Amino acid sequence: MLPRRLYESLPSIYLGGGSLLLLLDHRPLIWGAGALLFGCGAMLWMMRSSYRRTDLVVYPLHRWISPEWLYEAQPFLLLGLAIALGQLEQGGWLALLIAGWALRCLWARHRHRHHTPGLVLQLKRSTLRRRHRLL
Repeated sequence: MLPRRLYESLPSIYLGGGSLLLLLDHRPLIWGAGALLFGCGAMLWMMRSSYRRTDLVVYPLHRWISPEWLYEAQPFLLLGLAIALGQLEQGGWLALLIAGWALRCLWARHRHRHHTPGLVLQLKRSTLRRRHRLL
């Protein structure tokens, strides 16, 4: 079993390691490994965030243009775009601007979402109790 601090930082480690591989080398195999590591970190981050969310109110009127998964993946897609633009000689400032906006989106989501472990456990227990009553 991994220590809690290491377990909680795994998505950030995957994202950082994948970004580093994408920025340092231009060989296709290394670039593919970096993209895979970056994608796994993004998926892990989104899965943990959606699993731990306690504010499960869905506002369908606000999301009529894009599906929820695309909204959740937006900061990571923007970070990937910033990394790709960072490879170009002329795209330095634009890459920094896009990366800053993506990090701001992640910060805002972290700040406004509620991830209360105690409430999640209560919700799981109450659904298990309801299932057993029905059987």
